[in-house]
Amino acid sequence: MTESQRPTPSAALHEILYGNDCFVQMRDPKQFEVYERSQHPSVTMITCCDSRMHQLVFNFDPIDRTFVVQNIGHQVNAASGSIDYGIHHLKTPLLLIVGHTRCGAIQAALNDYSTLSTEIIQELDGLHLPLARIRRSGDTEADWLRAVESNVDYQVSMALRRYQHLVNEGSLTIAGCIYDFANLYQRGRGRLLLCNLDGHTDPEAIKAAKSIQTLDTTLRDLVICPRAA
Repeated sequence: MTESQRPTPSAALHEILYGNDCFVQMRDPKQFEVYERSQHPSVTMITCCDSRMHQLVFNFDPIDRTFVVQNIGHQVNAASGSIDYGIHHLKTPLLLIVGHTRCGAIQAALNDYSTLSTEIIQELDGLHLPLARIRRSGDTEADWLRAVESNVDYQVSMALRRYQHLVNEGSLTIAGCIYDFANLYQRGRGRLLLCNLDGHTDPEAIKAAKSIQTLDTTLRDLVICPRAA
């Protein structure tokens, strides 16, 4: 989208309000009664703010199913209170940490971001540790993808520090995923790939995990991330 194609503030607001009116008109008011007084999510998801990564990729109505926390680079430590709420108060059995290909926050953190605002710098500084260990090959695309993987692994490790006891007792699974809208892994555009499961990153170890044994074998082979690292 070029600058000339960007909507005006008024047009953007109208789109939201007209869209919400369609949402209201298309739904039976009784649908809201189930969650009128409380919520019942099964997933706490920490994901990036990127507009290309959305709950629509799960192909189900996410209302009352997904407790969503977002920040640039899907950083666990930066949102620990919100994540704690999903895990401890709402007691979701799954913590889903979702990165994505061609993440702008990762790209920025790999380069000089000193000219950005103080607030953005402070958020990107949180990505320094997982990205400092990235092996630079000179292939920008490959380095970027390895950095995305490394950050997901790091965020899972941060989550395990907080919730390892729940994982050990079997009441929580922590899944690190990469949403690949660019088809860099050649598994299909828009594919959600599982790259870290409760701290396990080896594809064979993930494949052997009890939590995905009942998954269709064809799908299981398809969704386990082959890793670029």
